[in-house]
Amino acid sequence: MNGALFTKSTTGLILASGLIAASSVLAHAQEAPVALGASATALLSASYTTVPTGLATLGGHTFDMTSGKMIQLKNGGSASFAGSYQKPTAVHLLLNTANTNIMYAGSPVGTVVLTFSDATTQSATLTVGSNLREWYIGAFGVVNTVTDITPNASTPYVTQAVWTTTVIGGTGAAVLDMLTVPVLAANSSKTLTGVQLNDTNPFGSLQIDLSGLTVQFTAPTPAPAPGGGTGTGTGTGTGTGTGDNACGNHQGHVDAAKAEKNDAKAEKTDVEKADKADKADEADKNDEKADNDCHKAAKKPASTTTAGHDD
Repeated sequence: MNGALFTKSTTGLILASGLIAASSVLAHAQEAPVALGASATALLSASYTTVPTGLATLGGHTFDMTSGKMIQLKNGGSASFAGSYQKPTAVHLLLNTANTNIMYAGSPVGTVVLTFSDATTQSATLTVGSNLREWYIGAFGVVNTVTDITPNASTPYVTQAVWTTTVIGGTGAAVLDMLTVPVLAANSSKTLTGVQLNDTNPFGSLQIDLSGLTVQFTAPTPAPAPGGGTGTGTGTGTGTGTGDNACGNHQGHVDAAKAEKNDAKAEKTDVEKADKADKADEADKNDEKADNDCHKAAKKPASTTTAGHDD
């Protein structure tokens, strides 16, 4: 996999993880969980009393929570991930903000940019109170609600509280929300090659927390298993599968039997012809003998009788 880049205005470029998908998940589902890798440095357990672990299903989708860490962006930071996914349908992010003072309500504070193999891009705006909210919703004076919660095929929407617990050291509710960015119909037949999360907020202490990422795509159609005959042989003896071979062999036996029968018939005919010829020769010989007898009889002098006279 290609590496992902984590950028921050004050620290420059830091190598992060690529899109790593567990093969067992890819074999049975149409999505690829992403490991956030080295760029994820903040422990989830430092903020949340309980945390999801391993390959966790949240909001109906699988996320790689193995590291137990999240990426925190602020004041122009960004995180980029590279991969290759044919026919993508959506990108799902476990995404919240921190220090989300009510003064940020209605403000665009970031973007999610999808890049495709033909170099085209699709961008979604992150707006506080619309599709982004505070992770510690039990805190005072923060934006703790969102309005874009209806699933659709063109704009980002939020599945609220796919993980709910309490804040460390307190009793207030703490959540992980899932933001879904649908891939537009015009891009759904392309190959997704990159996902980038940007913090575009230039002031204040607000930060964007990315705790998980997964790419949903249309799985390719499996190739048929070799040698899988349908049992509908062509009768030529060169079948493509077990059924075809059986029928082909059967046809070959039938043809051989027919040939043997024809040979036997031919032999019988020849014998009959020979017998007839022998009989004809014998008849000719008998006729010839009869003719010879007739000729001999014709050549032999006839006997005469002299009548006596009285003197």
